[in-house]
Amino acid sequence: MKNLRKPWALPLIFTIIILVAGGFFIGSLMTKKTPLSSEEIQDQLETIYDGKVEKLTLEKGVYLAEITRTDALYSAEVDAVSGKVLVLNQLSKVEEAKPQILSEKGVREEIAKKYTGEIERLSLNENKEQPVYNAEVVKEKALVELQVNAITGEIISEKKIETTTEDVLITRDEAIKIALGQLKGEVEYAVFKETDDGGYYLVEIEQDNEDTDDIEAIFHIHAITGKTLFVEWDD
Repeated sequence: MKNLRKPWALPLIFTIIILVAGGFFIGSLMTKKTPLSSEEIQDQLETIYDGKVEKLTLEKGVYLAEITRTDALYSAEVDAVSGKVLVLNQLSKVEEAKPQILSEKGVREEIAKKYTGEIERLSLNENKEQPVYNAEVVKEKALVELQVNAITGEIISEKKIETTTEDVLITRDEAIKIALGQLKGEVEYAVFKETDDGGYYLVEIEQDNEDTDDIEAIFHIHAITGKTLFVEWDD
């Protein structure tokens, strides 16, 4: 206690206190680490998970991120200093977008670019791996069967329906005559369809009526007997 009364003792004690306090302060500055930037965290996450960071926020030393991959949407929590991923959760699964099927109007427009004839039939078949439209088009008074890609409108196949075969008894001209005997008008087409019982002709006739609406009919005429199997009327 006698030393404290000496004039040089108090300044020495204050000097020691200042040095110790300064050492603690400098030490805390040296041990304190700066958080990684959001750009660094984003680059790191996109590289690791091969996705795209949609949202990134910093809260209490932790980056909160949302990452979109081709298969799903994920959330992540990342240590802001070390960059270590603390938590990764799948939020939702990304539904694969289904290709849009062309409307009947759209398919008709695509067919009309290559065929000037009238489209007689058009139906959608979605049972195949690739959905297709099946169509029948009048071409030079004969029918052409088409398969059209229902997504792109591309014509996949074209098949002309045969007008006659060697085995039938009724010729194409005779089938037309039989049909005209039931409805007078202009023959749109006459084609033969083969079946196990001898086949039949399809003869479409359009009757032009000045005073009333036009009448259209498709006659199904048996190629062996010449009998009219049935008639499709469109009046």
